[in-house]
Amino acid sequence: MDEKQRIEAEKKKNFKIRLKSVIEMLQETYYPGHATTAKRVIERHLIREFGLKPREATYHGGNIIDELQVLGILQRVPEDVIRNALLTIDIRKLQAHKA
Repeated sequence: MDEKQRIEAEKKKNFKIRLKSVIEMLQETYYPGHATTAKRVIERHLIREFGLKPREATYHGGNIIDELQVLGILQRVPEDVIRNALLTIDIRKLQAHKA
């Protein structure tokens, strides 16, 4: 395995660890009727749990948010077309998700 493949495998492994951690944090935090900007919550979690710098947390947080949207756990709020920062959490899918 050459260096590029090793680095790519390490990135994928770290992404899975971070994604699992974020999903667990969201499951503990969110309940029906709870609303907030999940983007900031996810970034703060990455800074706190993994020691990332704010810029790194923004980058990795964006990747995690994209994956959570693919899984159907997060959706963008349609009214927020300018900043594109507000997200809604599908509580049923979040609670049903097994990591």
